[in-house]
Amino acid sequence: MKKNFLRAMNRLLSLFDAKLVRCSTEADASRFTMEAMIERLANRGVPIRCVIDIGASDGNWSIGCMKHFPEASYLAVEPLHERVDSLEKTKSRFPNFDYALCLAGESDGEKLRLQVADDLDGSTVEGRHSGESRLCTSRTIDSVVAEKNLVGPYLLKFDTHGYELPILRGSSQVLQQTAAILMETYNFRLTNDCLRFPQMCSYLEELGFRCVDFADPMLRVYDQAFWQMDLLFLREDSEVFQYHRYQ
Repeated sequence: MKKNFLRAMNRLLSLFDAKLVRCSTEADASRFTMEAMIERLANRGVPIRCVIDIGASDGNWSIGCMKHFPEASYLAVEPLHERVDSLEKTKSRFPNFDYALCLAGESDGEKLRLQVADDLDGSTVEGRHSGESRLCTSRTIDSVVAEKNLVGPYLLKFDTHGYELPILRGSSQVLQQTAAILMETYNFRLTNDCLRFPQMCSYLEELGFRCVDFADPMLRVYDQAFWQMDLLFLREDSEVFQYHRYQ
């Protein structure tokens, strides 16, 4: 009931270029979880009309994001046919959700070797771990978005295990209308071409995006060394970067 009321009020307030947002306590705002980070993004008022979930797995991340961006359309991009049943169920439940069964890459029609992890979630292109190896056909995010007639501003979410650069190169048109990038980044090189997190920050800054938030830092099992985290990037001309004080 409360969510429906807020949505109705926001539709009315949109006529006046205004929006109601939920206030978090100071303790909540400092939580470094994915949920808290997406909530902070929504509270910033960043305009998101379409969420592109790259490396979508079963689509559950998109479902969680819908709590904060319910009016957006969602496209899950996932290469594993084992995920189709789950993605179909999500599509049947949510009319604003669709998916593309393909491997996101730099060009259309390229045959790439995907190392499929036993748990599926750790699968990588040209990965170093053991597991089934299969050839998958790539598509650019630009071509998939054009085919689906999806409209920005976009939020791009990456869970792609070291294959980020080719996907970014295949997203040049979409990036022009992208408001935010949420990227799983690493402290080790998962593949030969993988950028570690400080390198990724520099690379995205060259594309016009700056890091504004992070979530879910993880230590690796092997020796408890820092392994990965999710970073959130906004366009460098975003309002948040115009303020340079702590308080």
